Amino acid sequence: MTLSPTYRRAARLAGAVLTGAALITACGGGTDTVPAVPTIPVVTGTDIPVSATTSAAGAFAFVNTLAGVADNTAEPLTVGSAMLATSETDEPTAL
Repeated sequence: MTLSPTYRRAARLAGAVLTGAALITACGGGTDTVPAVPTIPVVTGTDIPVSATTSAAGAFAFVNTLAGVADNTAEPLTVGSAMLATSETDEPTAL
């Protein structure tokens, strides 16, 4: 039994489509895992890190990161009743 040219062409096209679909599906593999971004614990109900309320060095580091941001369109921070830590004994930190 021989196939007519039309059926042969259709069979080749179907084979090419199936092969292409198999290749595209095989290339879609890989890992979808994203490296975990470390979360910084914040004071409940605020955007202030706990470290900024427990040590003067932590408070300075937090304020220093805020001062380095030049984006004036960012959302305002929720401060709530959080108080930045101070110290009477630590040496001043250089800017």
